[in-house]
Amino acid sequence: MNQLKVGIVGCGAHGRGHIQSYAEIPEAEIVAVVDMNPDRAQKAAVEFGVPHHYTDYREMLERHPLDIVSLALPPAANRETAIDAFEAGANVLVSKPLAMNTTEAEEMIAAAKRCGKLMSMGLQNRSNPEVRALRQFLADGKLGSVYHTRLWHGHVMHIPGTPTMYKRHLAGGGVLFHTTVHLLDATLWALGNPKPVRASAASYQKVRRMKNPPITWQGPVTDCDIEDFNVGLVHFADDSTMAVESNWLTHPRSRTSGAEILGDWGVASLRPLRIALEDGEQIVDVTPRIDATSQFDSVYQDFCQSVLENRLPLAQFSEMLDVQRVMNALYEAAERGKEVTIA
Repeated sequence: MNQLKVGIVGCGAHGRGHIQSYAEIPEAEIVAVVDMNPDRAQKAAVEFGVPHHYTDYREMLERHPLDIVSLALPPAANRETAIDAFEAGANVLVSKPLAMNTTEAEEMIAAAKRCGKLMSMGLQNRSNPEVRALRQFLADGKLGSVYHTRLWHGHVMHIPGTPTMYKRHLAGGGVLFHTTVHLLDATLWALGNPKPVRASAASYQKVRRMKNPPITWQGPVTDCDIEDFNVGLVHFADDSTMAVESNWLTHPRSRTSGAEILGDWGVASLRPLRIALEDGEQIVDVTPRIDATSQFDSVYQDFCQSVLENRLPLAQFSEMLDVQRVMNALYEAAERGKEVTIA
């Protein structure tokens, strides 16, 4: 196999990103695109020179033997579409988050394994040179044992204006699910993916209580029925902890995104990468130099290569599932008002 046949489901903003990314990979040939909106599907097909377009992904699966099906869908549609694609013989790449809940994510992974297929996610921060450098530094044991991590992520006074991100029945969740997921995954990966065991959390929706809410959609503020703020604490099997804060309504003067990792011998941070070790009362900067010319495969390139080489992609089954477990545990703990166990 030297040319991968690719079908893309979803031609909105995220879907167009999928199309553009595969179009830049010599080993990939986009055979068809799908969107429930026929005009949007046709427009994307014409713009990118894709020979076929459909409004129902099932028709695409019936008509074309595909190596990869790439999903740019709301979380509510991922499970069914992914399982159908696996059963049709395709490997599947899914935009984040993986599913509406952990049960759906487990069913998707079980279907992939049952059909002997691969699955990956749009977790592009793993390709960031600073994240990779931090992962290697921690893997080499140069920070000592990590005992706590804190991360915060969000937007500056902005809730995305697409219903697939602010309506619960489509989105599954809000800022944690759709924004913090990227930094959460990158940080967990840098840490070597410690196993989460329990979590406590609280959620809040500020936008409905604001005097002049920054609404980015047509309709009333009450159309938004997900959280715009979540804060939680995750415990891992190695006895380390992680504080996670997600906020779509961060003030401009606040630091919107970052992570700090506390170890026995120093502190490491992301955005930007900084590593400082302690030598008595002195703090020594040991931040590794990043080669600006280094080339790392994108999520799409990595997935194509994993299919061609019959190897696991960068984002593996257990890692994707743990990200889903952590997020759903934070939602469940916030809803129940008490600490929950992560199975």
